[in-house]
Amino acid sequence: MADVRSLPPAHVLFANTGVQIVAVPLRAGVRYASAQIGYGWQRCLVAPSGPKSNVPKAIPFVQWQIIQSQTARLFLAIDTTCGNPEEGYFGDAGTLVKDFTLRLENILDLAGQPLRGVPAVEVCIRPAAATAGDAKGVHLVVDFGNSRTGALLVELSGEVAQQPLMLPLELVNRYHLDAWNEQGEFQARPSARWFSSKTHWCNTPYLRPLPQKRVEYRVIEEEPRAGWFGRGKGGPKQVKVEVVAAPPLFDDLSMVRMGREADDVLQVMRAEGDIRTGVSSPKRYLWADDASWLEGANWFMADPADRCQTGAYAATLQGPYLRFLHEDDRDFLLAEEPPQEGDFASEKPLKPRHAPRALMTAALYELLCQAYAYVNSAAYRNASGDASRPREIRTLTLTYPSGMILEEFKRLEAQARKAVAIFAATLGKSQRVRPELNLGIDEASAVHLTYIWSELLMLGQDPRLWFAAMRRERARPKAASDDAPPPAAPAAPAAPRRLGPSARRPGAANRLAERDEAFGDSADEIRIACIDIGGGTSDLMIARYRFEAKIDDYVRGEVLHQDGISLAGDQLVKRLLEVIVVPQFARALGLEEEDAIFLFGPEVPRNRAYRAQRLHWMNGLFVPLAQAYLNNAVDEVRDEPITHTDPEIVDPVVLESLQRVFDKVKGPGYYNAAQELDLYFNAEVFEAVVRDVFDELLFDYCQRMVQHEVDVVLLAGLPSKLQLIQQLVRTYLPLAPSRIVPMDRHYAGNWYPYQDESGHNPGVIVDPKSPVVVGAAIHFLARNGMLPQFKFSMKSRQRENSYYWGVMSSATSGIRRERILFEPSDPHAKEEITEFSTSSQRVIIGRKMSPNEEAQASPVYLLKMDAKDRIGETQVAVRIKRRRASPDQEESLEVIAVTGTVAGEEAVLGENVHFVWRTLADERYYLDTGGLDNIEWSFASLAGR
Repeated sequence: MADVRSLPPAHVLFANTGVQIVAVPLRAGVRYASAQIGYGWQRCLVAPSGPKSNVPKAIPFVQWQIIQSQTARLFLAIDTTCGNPEEGYFGDAGTLVKDFTLRLENILDLAGQPLRGVPAVEVCIRPAAATAGDAKGVHLVVDFGNSRTGALLVELSGEVAQQPLMLPLELVNRYHLDAWNEQGEFQARPSARWFSSKTHWCNTPYLRPLPQKRVEYRVIEEEPRAGWFGRGKGGPKQVKVEVVAAPPLFDDLSMVRMGREADDVLQVMRAEGDIRTGVSSPKRYLWADDASWLEGANWFMADPADRCQTGAYAATLQGPYLRFLHEDDRDFLLAEEPPQEGDFASEKPLKPRHAPRALMTAALYELLCQAYAYVNSAAYRNASGDASRPREIRTLTLTYPSGMILEEFKRLEAQARKAVAIFAATLGKSQRVRPELNLGIDEASAVHLTYIWSELLMLGQDPRLWFAAMRRERARPKAASDDAPPPAAPAAPAAPRRLGPSARRPGAANRLAERDEAFGDSADEIRIACIDIGGGTSDLMIARYRFEAKIDDYVRGEVLHQDGISLAGDQLVKRLLEVIVVPQFARALGLEEEDAIFLFGPEVPRNRAYRAQRLHWMNGLFVPLAQAYLNNAVDEVRDEPITHTDPEIVDPVVLESLQRVFDKVKGPGYYNAAQELDLYFNAEVFEAVVRDVFDELLFDYCQRMVQHEVDVVLLAGLPSKLQLIQQLVRTYLPLAPSRIVPMDRHYAGNWYPYQDESGHNPGVIVDPKSPVVVGAAIHFLARNGMLPQFKFSMKSRQRENSYYWGVMSSATSGIRRERILFEPSDPHAKEEITEFSTSSQRVIIGRKMSPNEEAQASPVYLLKMDAKDRIGETQVAVRIKRRRASPDQEESLEVIAVTGTVAGEEAVLGENVHFVWRTLADERYYLDTGGLDNIEWSFASLAGR
């Protein structure tokens, strides 16, 4: 029951801060049957409080669940939204002038009996604006990667000497609710600060509110009465109307789960067959704007509480969030006019086949909802100070890869804007302002800024000292034409086949002498390069920096060169699996090669029925083994075995799934999934794998850095922790080792938000991916005048690169010489058009900056012939034009005409021939199919002992 007694409340919440969770430990020894507590959240009913009533009292703004572990805990989800109490809200904002105290006791279980062992719980909902002031603004900064994602919460404290506070967002597992300890206290969990970017559909976190009855008084126009006894004209009349409607409570409508929770809810599912529930990272699928990736399948969602009552803890995709999402992912939420009722989509589509890129919006919405709940929790308010004031999400800042193409950048921005719009219409509806979106800095530039800011702080924030210490004497070349070679640079001490000075690449960015010299002193200029090896892309960014010392010290950067290649950590993991892990796994378990290929190899019609299980094995068995192998490689641990029977690495549920398929395919007892793996780190084999993946790329990047005469090189991203990666860069660059700075274990200072939680090595960066999100936060603060006496700006990329464009090989990520369509252009050349002919129904066109045939290319476009169900000859001649780069448009291609036939019909551009952008060469990505296409068996004997 609810009352307003003056008893001291145990839990203080703020009005209009969404849904807040309260954890209450129960006394030891109390256990409950599932028939009493069910699964997941339950609606709150309490026993009648007086002798005159025997009807349970509903409290619509509260839901509860009990999670039983070593100590059972009662969780309360309390919706703090203000509204008419007759509609189910706790209270009206207009009359809420003092604390509202809710005393909950005698909560009824599903059988209608009071829950045993549950104490009375008191919760205070406080009108903060009337007592402590308006909500403080919190700025959410997100680094959404292809493999891992992390976010920072930034707010300012102080009035005169404002100090920025950065706290990592820890993703809450909504299924296990393990962020609360046995005492019911929210606890810091560093492992939840960086989480897998995998995103899977799941039912909403809370139950939908039930319709409530309320009385309304409406004014209607009374019609005039006719006849002898009529009273003349009609007039307004007040009538009493009973309305039944569900209030918008618990409108955290998130329908995706990320990170570990995604694995947890998928493991509960009992559905079999080729079902699709999500992707390894929605950022990888921003190009996917229709249902073709689904290949005729429907989306399914996890339903861990079985609310849809399918018995499989899974159901076809349905729910209130889908109201904002059409299957073609149209951008109706971004129109200038507010959407009308007819603009929204169905909450229960007949065939849910939404475009995969829609998961990007859903994932960002999930992060916004989690951030909003967390910043208004007692745990965050106590940790950040000023605990008596609520919080608002004021801005959302996203980073993006340095080599991201313009079309992909615009789509990322659109998906983020839609996430903000959905948040503002649902959970964030009580905020005074809608969060503002910023895509202000690329990932490699953000690493630059983290490094620069940490160096300046250690020098008393005096840029004069740092620039004087780090600059190198550099000759000033005279201005030259674009095609004139630069002064010869000394050769890098590379392998014998790579000796010699680096010549300037055609079409490269103009050199320093051709740039604006107006800002600062060119003698103090410092050039910094960053190689950021992420999960999906490896980015290179080279910039020059100068400063002016005035009232506000002003550091200005200018990008000299930027590129990104779709080859990074995920490819290293894939090759580790193909060369070391899977072959050794098959050898240790005694799998016949044919069976290993069937279970773990490429997807073919024969194994498609096991797609869900293969995905489970890939992401729950093999990828964790590869990560454990990489951890041993970082620390060079050679004598510690890695095994899939270790529950800290592989969940036993995954092995049970594999054993069931073993028994089904080969018969019981033929293979034993619990056989010890006997896998050890082998430096020789591992070096061969790393060189196979990264050697050409790193040499190419180092040559470009030599061309631009860089002073400092930064290495970021998780693979940069590997000593071999660091050694390759040192080998290929003529720089002192002190000027090649791995961000892993680099001392940044005690202010750094990602440190070793155990207190070892304070101020040291423990995750080389974290400088990206930290740098983006620093950039946001500096750009908005929130850093004292410091100003920073980065001159935007001129988008002046010119590329080698060509048809990519389906077997590799390169472009053969005979398939080059355009070479780097002469700025003075006329418009370029070329023509080629193909009989393929799918042609990937990519770009690269190196003339080397073995150099990796990044996919950019897809030429797609739509044959539908027709059978016939396909032969199409394509005329394609290169559009030159301009200050606001990067170099791009355009198909201007096609001739020929598509499956026997005349080829028509826009009808059966389509030219669209696509940044993933193979939509059957191994993390989303569970299949490896190049398993090698030659090193298996070297991987074990």
